[in-house]
Amino acid sequence: MKTRFLFCMAASLFAASYAVLAQVPDRSRVVAGAERAFEKASKTNAMPAPGCAIGVSVNGESVFEKAFGLAEMEHNIPNTPQTIFESGSVAKQFTAAALVLLQQEGKLSIDDPVRKYIPELPDYGSPLTIRHLLNHTAGLRDWGAVMSLTGAGRGDRVISQALAVDVILRQKYVDFKPGSEYSYTNSGYQLAAEIVERVSKQKFPAFVGERIFKPLGMTNSSTRDNYQRIVPGRAQAYSRQGANGSWELNMPFMNVYGNGGMLTTVGDWLKWNAMLDDRTWNPSLVDALETQGVLNDGYKIQYALGLTVGKYKGLRDVSHGGSTAGYQTFLARYPDQKLSVAVLCNGTSPNAGGIAASVTDEILGPFPEGPKPPAAISVPEEQLKKFVGIWRNDKTHLPARITFENGALRFAGQPMRPIAVGTFLIGGDEVKFTYDKDGRPIAGEGRGPSGGIMRFVAEREWTPTAAELKEFAGEWYSDEAQAKFTFTVDGTKASIVQRPVLDLSLQPLYKDHFIGQGYVIWVTRDRNGKIERLHVGAGRMRDMFFERAKK
Repeated sequence: MKTRFLFCMAASLFAASYAVLAQVPDRSRVVAGAERAFEKASKTNAMPAPGCAIGVSVNGESVFEKAFGLAEMEHNIPNTPQTIFESGSVAKQFTAAALVLLQQEGKLSIDDPVRKYIPELPDYGSPLTIRHLLNHTAGLRDWGAVMSLTGAGRGDRVISQALAVDVILRQKYVDFKPGSEYSYTNSGYQLAAEIVERVSKQKFPAFVGERIFKPLGMTNSSTRDNYQRIVPGRAQAYSRQGANGSWELNMPFMNVYGNGGMLTTVGDWLKWNAMLDDRTWNPSLVDALETQGVLNDGYKIQYALGLTVGKYKGLRDVSHGGSTAGYQTFLARYPDQKLSVAVLCNGTSPNAGGIAASVTDEILGPFPEGPKPPAAISVPEEQLKKFVGIWRNDKTHLPARITFENGALRFAGQPMRPIAVGTFLIGGDEVKFTYDKDGRPIAGEGRGPSGGIMRFVAEREWTPTAAELKEFAGEWYSDEAQAKFTFTVDGTKASIVQRPVLDLSLQPLYKDHFIGQGYVIWVTRDRNGKIERLHVGAGRMRDMFFERAKK
């Protein structure tokens, strides 16, 4: 209790020191800081290369808009502040706003069940609401992750809005009970756009254009509902092949929107943020968008409706980042300072979020030193070394290694700071470990960054014999994913083969688990020990199960 009291006192003093910063900076300071950040960003961009547009506003007035790099490399056309880029996921707040507008008209409630408007969505046994969709607590698998299991995912084929929605509606199960956890997924925003269309009787691009873009004067904004449409002034998107490799075109060949798909400029984004700060156009809309999600157990998460509401170096920060194909973006707003920063880029480097942070630092820095975490306690090396090994995330099945380096533990590369017996700070999260009767740590539990309770279990590394691997061999099929592959075994080597070209080498992890190229694969067995199902998990898809294909 004493440690917590002292930490809270330090945090209070830290917050008080920001009273000076919690005021609107003058225009000259804003422009000078933005110029310094712009110079740093543009000088590190070796030409010829794509680049970024940067916009900054204070008190609702755009005071800085500049761009660097090439909008089109083949004809050496430069980016300008008026260049149109694709938003990536920053578009999610506009989708959320569309639903809030419909709620204000009495046409729906954000807390209505989704099946009221999309009855063909499976019943998952627990109410799944529109709010769950918007704050990523629905448990829906990401449609892009599901589609990748077919061998032709995002970037491999043209995807329509109807196809993306169809993938979602095929999902008979969710990754967790709606409202119990946070897990970022585009699927919720695909369904959100679908609800806008069904309730408003308008296509989503028309509704957003008429109800949001037009009244706010966002004349350069539209929705990419046809990737083949000519958009004058649009930057092409590029990806770099390796750290210092050549640039290649990387455009989004999709007619998908709701999760992203907004075409815009930094100037238009600043108009949107000015409205959110001013609160005169629609105050209750702003309140709704900034209302953070609350999990079933009462824990408040940072994600609101298409926005993340958190802190940046002690400042209240309302922001969102995005990426689509070669585009990457970031839009931040600091309500207490009436400051907004917009960054739109058409290449996979430099980093849009990093540039936005640099702009903020140059304008509002230097910042007071933050509250110090609880002091680390001394733990004998022999005790620390008992934690070394491979651990399994109990929910995702993904592995994490604990290593001992230079006298300290690291969990998946992050420092583990011991603050009490069996309790560590890992990335700012408190994790408590339990031990077996011999004093060996066997499990660690804590509330993760997503708000849900995470649990890690100590495992033994597994080296399967050729005979053990033969149990896995054969063809596997998933109706939900509409995917089929062959698990092949060659001696003690295992791989997944899928037409036309996939040959994914698998590395054993722990008993009945493999990993390969970002996928974790495991099996469940019946009471007799016979393999019953094969499961595949990835970053935004926790568990897609496959069954043996019928011969």
